Amino acid sequence: MPLAIITGGATGIGAAAVRKFASEGFDVALLDIEKEASLALCEEAHSGSVTFFETDVSDRTAVDTSVRNAVEKFGPPSVLFSNAGIQRLCSLFKLKTEDIDAVIDINLKGTLYAAAAVAPYMRDAGKGSLVLMASDQVFSGKQGSIAYGASKGGVAQLAKSLSVELSPLGIRVNAICPATVRTPLTDEIFTRIGKEQFGGDTDAAWKAEAATIPLGRIASPEEIADVVYFLSSSESSFMTGALIPVDGGFSAQ
Repeated sequence: MPLAIITGGATGIGAAAVRKFASEGFDVALLDIEKEASLALCEEAHSGSVTFFETDVSDRTAVDTSVRNAVEKFGPPSVLFSNAGIQRLCSLFKLKTEDIDAVIDINLKGTLYAAAAVAPYMRDAGKGSLVLMASDQVFSGKQGSIAYGASKGGVAQLAKSLSVELSPLGIRVNAICPATVRTPLTDEIFTRIGKEQFGGDTDAAWKAEAATIPLGRIASPEEIADVVYFLSSSESSFMTGALIPVDGGFSAQ
């Protein structure tokens, strides 16, 4: 079976991607720090398998070790979905150094570490697909999302630079740019927004967000995972270096 390596695969978009690839017959290496949720995914029945490798993506040695162990178990990877990320929603005037460091270390450096760990195996195989998790904030700024937006802008440029180097080797690189998706991470954020801006009404916060999107709703993790799978498949064989909005029309405004 082909191997897909997915970082940040325990919950949200990552978990949806784990299920999608495993249901399509892939062996999935799930790299995350969330042990309980990851092991629960490993117990689900799919035509492919899911194996958990406990990994902090901000630690390059840990990423290298997990990728090497996955390759030793399953063979060279066909796909990397570099999805692990965090958000620190905060005004510039209250932004702490540790928050900046955490966002850049996980969202940007972690993406680069994963790509660097996987690419040699794909180079030797002469084929592979990297899908990087960017954001609609590649195209638009958002209030209080300074470090996150900067990190995702970096991921977008990383996709372009990597595609120039790796595409001649048979390795395609694309970045997916979703708008807000309903996940455990965003649930926490909108609970906070509801308290701070809507008198404790989380539903009102979500409705306000949905109103900013031309389709008028929030995406599900499965909708994003389907596009990740497309970008990893032969159906997208002439796509590389692309930044793909999956944002309900948000960036078209």
